[in-house]
Amino acid sequence: MANHLQITAAFNVIFRVITASIICTGGAVIGIITGAIKGQTMESGFVRGAGVGALSGAIVALQVVDMIANGEHFSKVALLQSLLHGKLFIEWTSAMEASFTDIFDVQNDVTRGLSEEVIKDLPKHVFKKTPQRDNETNCVICLQDFKNKEEGRELPSCRHVFHVKCIDEWLVRQGSCPVCRRDVIV
Repeated sequence: MANHLQITAAFNVIFRVITASIICTGGAVIGIITGAIKGQTMESGFVRGAGVGALSGAIVALQVVDMIANGEHFSKVALLQSLLHGKLFIEWTSAMEASFTDIFDVQNDVTRGLSEEVIKDLPKHVFKKTPQRDNETNCVICLQDFKNKEEGRELPSCRHVFHVKCIDEWLVRQGSCPVCRRDVIV
């Protein structure tokens, strides 16, 4: 009799594990699809979005199953709370990945931006409103209008114009134009 109870308990555990795995897989598939769609439109990328979506979907699916298993009523509020936890997970992993990427870049001396010496060698000029520059009335980084006789910097590769302070701060982090993404130094 004791063996029968142990076998029944083992089968119950196996059944619950298999059921949870199937539900997790379903949640992960839904998460992959939504995460990939979201990641495709963001800087994070398609693959990373799919990965984070898969984890979030699996976690939300397990939370829903846990609520049902514990006898909690399946309500819209509980579902929204689970989805919110998934969203918080995505935001948390995004922040963690950003800090990890920064640490990784520092350790490998990977430079995305330009050195201060290179930036200082880029030409400066005094902004003057002319008929050719009527459409370039503001700096796209800070969105402030250029004032007549204000110092600016024109990138040599694409000829886009910015405030010196704005573009210098950008170029320390990125070696490309913030408008067209062309490399500043060709």
